[in-house]
Amino acid sequence: MKSAVSVESPPPLTPPLKGRGTEAFASPTIAALLIIAVAVATRIVAWWNPVAHVDDQFYLLAGEELLAGRWPYVDVWDRKPLGLFLLYAGIAWIGGGSILGLNLVATSFAAATAWIIRQVGLRFASPRGATLGGLAYLLTIPLIGGQTGQSPVFYNLLIAGAAWLLIDAAKADRPGPVFGRALGAMALCGLAMTIKQISLVEGAYFGLAFLWFLRRTGAEARHLAMAALAMIAVALTPTALAMAAYAMAGRAELNAFIFSTFTSIFLKGGWGGTSKLAGLLYFLVHLTPLLLMAVAGAVMRQRQPTYQGAVLVGWIAAALIGYLAVPHFFDHYALPVAVPLSVSAATFFDRRNGLLFFAGLAAFCVMQPPIRNVEKNRASLHEFRRLSTAVEQARRGGCLYVGDGPTRLYSVSGACRVTRHLFPDHLNLVIEDEAVGIDTGPELRRIRAGRPAVIVTQMRLRDRYSPAYQQFLASLPADYRVTHVSRQDLPQPLRRVVVWQRKDLADPQS
Repeated sequence: MKSAVSVESPPPLTPPLKGRGTEAFASPTIAALLIIAVAVATRIVAWWNPVAHVDDQFYLLAGEELLAGRWPYVDVWDRKPLGLFLLYAGIAWIGGGSILGLNLVATSFAAATAWIIRQVGLRFASPRGATLGGLAYLLTIPLIGGQTGQSPVFYNLLIAGAAWLLIDAAKADRPGPVFGRALGAMALCGLAMTIKQISLVEGAYFGLAFLWFLRRTGAEARHLAMAALAMIAVALTPTALAMAAYAMAGRAELNAFIFSTFTSIFLKGGWGGTSKLAGLLYFLVHLTPLLLMAVAGAVMRQRQPTYQGAVLVGWIAAALIGYLAVPHFFDHYALPVAVPLSVSAATFFDRRNGLLFFAGLAAFCVMQPPIRNVEKNRASLHEFRRLSTAVEQARRGGCLYVGDGPTRLYSVSGACRVTRHLFPDHLNLVIEDEAVGIDTGPELRRIRAGRPAVIVTQMRLRDRYSPAYQQFLASLPADYRVTHVSRQDLPQPLRRVVVWQRKDLADPQS
């Protein structure tokens, strides 16, 4: 009895597309040039903006600190895995710590991910549909925080590569080829987990899917168990190597590594149901066009179901679960979902009017501010220059503490620091109050007692700040004067930034 699900790639779901435009899409060279061109066009407006996103400027700072011999978790605190900081240390080394260097590398990763999406899409669509799927990814991610160097911009490439191996394994009829691809995919997923822990969800799904394929090719139960153990071992090896490095440094360093990268994740609070609702609405507003096209593509594939199509639907579900699993919301958390949606949409773009629908998606994306907002990025660049000048003139060679505002100030000033908590949110947000491994109140009082020459704060909603940080703000006027306040109409994180100078220093405005 034959299975109702085909193993091989399905025949075209629509009559073969013909014409000069279709022949152009069939050329890998032209497809690669299109992908590179769209990657640059959708991201170039932010290439020189030093504060385009609060996270990646901190990651670059942490990378610079690592190059200087200061270890993550011990000397610079954060909860992201070590692989992310190693990656950013490499970026800082290649680009000399420049924002342009960071964005060139991030653009390369985005383009490479789009190329892998095209290659996976070829299992479900013609070269035209597959190429448009890759382009759809590039057009969509700037809308959801992926225009610069957010961590998913980098690990999406690894996850897409693992998915390529998984979907390719669907056509295998022997356990050997499936197992070989499984080990390669798990290695990629293991590297992804050293960039962002939540990629574990997609990696776990891929592992289960590989076991399903192994079972389908006739592997016995004991062989499945051995394969599962081998895949888990390969996936955990990068994290184990990072842990071993800290263990060799000492018990305190190992404890710092374990607490920061594992324990603290579960201690961080959330903004409640309102945040989850905001995340869902944000997802629907920005990803609905791509989501609808991905669903339409899945429906089209059901006319001739395959194992590959089933795996793709599961991948979409796994990415959505990873997005919904995080108790708080930030825009870039939706970036991993864009990868399988773009692959699925490739089938839809194979319709005779698919190019028209793609043009509609492109128009929707280009109309959004991130891709075309030259003025915002220019204003951010000019204001950051003014802000960094104000800080430099006020500190008189002394130390700097950024209580809230752009961490890029640490990099450009080269000022001495008064805390290892260089990412402001770790000490000022109410949801971080019990999640950073210390009592933030005494740490803020210690910073205050250290009398940094300049303290940078921001005028924002007080309910986002912890009580300890609010007390810290209230204490500043006693010993500090305001020497600079940025305008209200500027984009974040530069809106209403305040520079406080210690009163015993010469006032730069006098």
